[in-house]
Amino acid sequence: MDISIEQSGGADSETWLVTAGSLRLYFRNQRSALEFASKLKERVDSPHSLPEIEVGAFEEVAEMSCTG
Repeated sequence: MDISIEQSGGADSETWLVTAGSLRLYFRNQRSALEFASKLKERVDSPHSLPEIEVGAFEEVAEMSCTG
């Protein structure tokens, strides 16, 4: 995932934009934007395991109707 930081405020305000995919978040200062982006990158890059699914776990779901 690409995470970018850019200054987006005008001359009289300091606003920073962190973009991650389609997510766009604004911060009042550069430090807050950098801290958030750093923590987000750390979490995205951390190892993730898929949950184990018990045999037969979806049997009831297969019998449910999702139509009105």
